[in-house]
Amino acid sequence: MSRAQAVRSTVQPTWPNDRPGGLPIIDALPEGPRARLSERIAHLELDGGVTFMHEGDVTAFMAIVVRGRVALRLRVPERGAITILTLDPGDIVGWSAIVAPYRATTTATTLEPTDLAILDAAELRDLLATDTEVAAAFLPKVLETVVSRVAATRDQLLDLFHATGLDPW
Repeated sequence: MSRAQAVRSTVQPTWPNDRPGGLPIIDALPEGPRARLSERIAHLELDGGVTFMHEGDVTAFMAIVVRGRVALRLRVPERGAITILTLDPGDIVGWSAIVAPYRATTTATTLEPTDLAILDAAELRDLLATDTEVAAAFLPKVLETVVSRVAATRDQLLDLFHATGLDPW
């Protein structure tokens, strides 16, 4: 069984008490797209210290952190895995699930018990390809996350190079 399949086998298809609040990327959408995305959300509950996404692997789902914290780590030659960003409730992880070649750009590990609202990658890609209203409302929100991650990663890498005394350019 692959790592993605092992994670999928622990997914609960629905939330114990209806969909939780605190999903800003979903809650900010117009009613129609919000409803169509919400009906596809599953629940994944993880203990602390669980790595559920691996850099370079095909991304099985996009997730929103509902409770807990997630470290995004990047492999750095001669330094090992470096935490480049910590995600809190409301943040998304796994945006690579909808961007070809659909491979994770970082490794994601829970830092404490964590609940994730997840959207299956293939199902989400299909919805975005066939429902232009959902795509038009949801994709700009995802891009906002990608832009902020690129900026945060750049800052983290500049700090990393500064600490080693190397000029990255």
